[in-house]
Amino acid sequence: MPMANTLNHTALHGSRLPELDALRGVAALVVLVHHALVMLGPIDLIDGTLIGRATHTLLNFSFFRLIKFGRGPVLFFFVLSGYVLTRALLKNGSPGLLAFAVQRCVRLLIPVTASVLLSCTLYYLVADPLLLQGPLDNHSLTIWSKPPDVAAVLREVALLQTNQDLTRLNNVLWSLAHEWRLTLLLPLVLLFHNRIWLMLALATAATGFGAMFSADENFVMLGAELHGSIVATVYFALSIASGAALALAGRLPALSREQRIAASIGVVMLAGMTADLAVYLASVLLIVLAQQPGRFQQMLRWRPLLWLGRVSFSLYLIHSLIMVAWLCLLYEMLPVWAIAVSGALLALLATPVFFRCIERPSRDLAKAVERRLVRTLPGKVAAAPAPP
Repeated sequence: MPMANTLNHTALHGSRLPELDALRGVAALVVLVHHALVMLGPIDLIDGTLIGRATHTLLNFSFFRLIKFGRGPVLFFFVLSGYVLTRALLKNGSPGLLAFAVQRCVRLLIPVTASVLLSCTLYYLVADPLLLQGPLDNHSLTIWSKPPDVAAVLREVALLQTNQDLTRLNNVLWSLAHEWRLTLLLPLVLLFHNRIWLMLALATAATGFGAMFSADENFVMLGAELHGSIVATVYFALSIASGAALALAGRLPALSREQRIAASIGVVMLAGMTADLAVYLASVLLIVLAQQPGRFQQMLRWRPLLWLGRVSFSLYLIHSLIMVAWLCLLYEMLPVWAIAVSGALLALLATPVFFRCIERPSRDLAKAVERRLVRTLPGKVAAAPAPP
């Protein structure tokens, strides 16, 4: 069946799309479940039985590996950020490189700083170093292995951490380090408005460069030293570029039922692969599917998912801290699985507080700072014209 007409949004790059917020919320929830499983410690599911082998296969070589390894949702965050931020630039025009970069710093670094300070506070309130370095070593999500110090706080607040740092205060900040660096100068993608393939080619070359020097393709997180972490950031360039390219391409096609089914199968199969590039493609397909009229879009507009999407950044930032603090408090009082489950629920309850007190004010401040800089600095670029 030939492809139908393009989707009729309120505008090409119009108002915020709630279904994309919902997808971000679902991805944050998957990361939460992943960390709850990690808290249980290493689990050997290959016990020789048919059920054991089947479970091992599902968790390692299928769509469900997103839950076990937790990497896929983070890569989806990258692609979605590239799409949403570029879409906003196309609608509103670029505020200028400096104004945009300052806005991104305020938007991300204030919540990051608050999460690091929260981590330090929780450590000194509830942590037991002997437990964390002993029986809880395999359950503490790699944070608090050493007491916080000023150097560690400054390093994580500035998103300059490496794989060799012994003191980790928030285990999710590795991804924000890359997203922050890659989106600081994102308005430059507008230069590729009619040269999308050139942008993708350059991003692919950057990813290849990062893969060559990281020596850990598909498992890259941070480098052993700061320059290695910068190379790791370059490795993730194609993720942001993939989302940006989708936004630059213009109106999304309205897919037929058969095309939606084929794309859905593609998402499930690609997301179950080890390759990061496959997850990028799955993410692009998922963003397209979410904007197709139908049951999937209606499901994503379910009120609880919209709420989860709205607070997803806060949930992502604080859930590990809450869960590990809860573990320190209740260890030997409850089984670890019960602590992990209740800790995840507690993190969900604490998220709205962090959102109202930290994230929302920082977001509003970021917008205000950007508007102020746009008024005082030259260089604002007009909104890009819609492609035919």
